[in-house]
Amino acid sequence: MSHRRDNKEAARAERLRREQEARRRQHRHNLMRWGGLGAVGLIAVALLTVAVVGGGNSTSQGAESMSGSTASGPALGTVAPNFSLTNVITGKPVTRASIAGHRTLLFFSEGVGCQPCIIQTADLEKSQAFTRTGIRLVSVTTDPPGALAQAASQYGIHTPMLADPATSMSAAYGMLGHGGMQHPTQDGHAFMLLGANGRVLWHQAYSQMYVDPSQLLADMGPMA
Repeated sequence: MSHRRDNKEAARAERLRREQEARRRQHRHNLMRWGGLGAVGLIAVALLTVAVVGGGNSTSQGAESMSGSTASGPALGTVAPNFSLTNVITGKPVTRASIAGHRTLLFFSEGVGCQPCIIQTADLEKSQAFTRTGIRLVSVTTDPPGALAQAASQYGIHTPMLADPATSMSAAYGMLGHGGMQHPTQDGHAFMLLGANGRVLWHQAYSQMYVDPSQLLADMGPMA
C-alpha cells in the first residue's frame, strides 16, 4: 500500500510540474506572438504591472543601488570613459567626443534577446515627455551589429544603437551584469546620463526589463 501511495504521489507531482512548465511555455509564446504582431503597446502595458514605483521617492522600487558591478564604472561627477562603437542605424562610429555638447542618456540593455529591452528603446524614442527634455538617447548592447540592426528595423528605431560585442564600452562603464537578469557577460538594464561636458550626472540600474518613460524621468528628478 505504501509503495502504491508513493507512486501515486510521484505521478501527481510530475503532472503538476508538467502543467507548470506548459504554462510557462505558453506565456513565453504569447510574448513572442505579441512582439511579432508589433503590439508594442500591449507589451508595455503588461510590463507596467511589474514596474511598480515607490510613492514619493525619486527612485523606483525596481531600481538597484550603484554599488556592486558598477565599482569599476565611472562615478557621479567624473568624466565618462572614451569609447568608439558603430551605430548600426547609420553604420557610422559614435564616440564620447561626438556626443559632447548636449546631454545624452546611455541605455545599456540585454538587447535582441530581451524583447522588452528593445521596446524600451522604441518607447523612449517616441515619448514626447522625454523628447521635451532635450536629452538625446543612445542605446548600447553586446549584440553583433547585424542582429541589432535587424531589431532596430523591426521596431522602427532611429536613435543611435551601438553594437558592443567585444564588451569594451560595457565593461569600461561597469554595465556587464548590471540590472536585468544580471548575466555577467552582457549588459543588464541600466541608464547613465552624461552632461554636455561628458561628466556623469545620473545613473541607475533596474531589476525589471521595462521602465515606463514617465517613471524614468521621475527617477532622474532635476537632472531630466
